[in-house]
Amino acid sequence: MLRLFLLTVALGVVSACSPYRAIHKTNEQFKLLCESVAAGATAAPATTTNETDAAKLKPKLIAAGMQITVNVAEDTSLNRTYSVLPGCALEFAAVGRITVCGLTTDEVAGKIREVLERDFFQKATVTVFIESALSTPERPGAGSGVVYIVGDVNRPGPLLLPQTEVFTVAKAIIAAGGFTQFAKSSSVQVVRYCEDGKKYDTFLDVDRIMKKAEFERDIPLRANDWIVVGQKFISF
Repeated sequence: MLRLFLLTVALGVVSACSPYRAIHKTNEQFKLLCESVAAGATAAPATTTNETDAAKLKPKLIAAGMQITVNVAEDTSLNRTYSVLPGCALEFAAVGRITVCGLTTDEVAGKIREVLERDFFQKATVTVFIESALSTPERPGAGSGVVYIVGDVNRPGPLLLPQTEVFTVAKAIIAAGGFTQFAKSSSVQVVRYCEDGKKYDTFLDVDRIMKKAEFERDIPLRANDWIVVGQKFISF
């Protein structure tokens, strides 16, 4: 019995010290995360050339709301720019409907190339570019980052944050097609990584917010936030 008790205590200490364990916050505390961290932080260390190059090389995932351009060198009539709709699909001529959310540009190009080489060309040269993904001074109408929603929603995957409005957890659930039948909508986890390198989370009762129109309780999202929708425990 004593050995079991000591083992339980040891596991608890290891779990608490784990760098991957999220620091839990209340909803109100969570809303202020990153702002307070940035305000109290000292000057960030200079970014090395290798770090900068790595950031440039990191592939961007395509999300609903983005604009992407597809070019086919062998037939320029196929070249055009598409807006990725909430359903995450685009209708590409000669190929048909392609689901693109959560894929990199190279992966989308590979999907298109495979069909073109199978049905039309001996060799197809396909390139895909993201025209607008992040906010820049040259693109004031572009989105301001991407958030990720996983679990029991009808369309999980990345979502582009609009720049023209405050995008919240409830809005993200709606954009993802709503909850599935067995989603745990009363306890939705929101995960955020701040500049201090730590992981934070909170749980939000989205069901109550939607049913009682308590939208002031909702949490505004930041780029790279994760929304995790669990499943209700069902006993038979």
